[in-house]
Amino acid sequence: MENKHVKKNDVEQVLNEVNGYFLNATDSIFFVAQYTDKFDIGIWNKNVIENTNKLLELRVFDNKKEWKLFRSDLGKDFYSRYEDDTGKKEGVDYFDEVQLLDIDITKSSKGKKMMCTTAGGKYNLPKDISDLDRAAIIVRHYFGVDNESGQAFIRDYRLVDFESAKKRDYSKNLKGV
Repeated sequence: MENKHVKKNDVEQVLNEVNGYFLNATDSIFFVAQYTDKFDIGIWNKNVIENTNKLLELRVFDNKKEWKLFRSDLGKDFYSRYEDDTGKKEGVDYFDEVQLLDIDITKSSKGKKMMCTTAGGKYNLPKDISDLDRAAIIVRHYFGVDNESGQAFIRDYRLVDFESAKKRDYSKNLKGV
């Protein structure tokens, strides 16, 4: 994954190019956008980006690839990177982690797209999840290896998909219970 410099006046052109990355996608294409004043999640189309002046990070992804536009602060130039999993193998090149989403199920209901968080925030859930108290996002972590020590590390991550996480009974593995 190589980060490419994007000058401020080229951001609109880059947003137009994102659609080309997902032109033949057969699965849903999602986005996660972090602005200075809000966080937005949804189904991707280039018109969902309201204000690039306040945009800090944008991730557009499906289960095979992700495109990311990001910057460290307002007034700074953006960088972009594209990651495609074609030819990569789980356990060798990456591993997946399932992270539960913050949803207050007493204030959110199945069938509605707007979810309420336990801290009082709100966001759109772009995919129907059968069990809201187990709603999760899959995060893919990519391995890197330090040339000097040979030590593996996580060099980057990307978003993959939304799903209902499996319930696990961790108590059966505890000793003395």
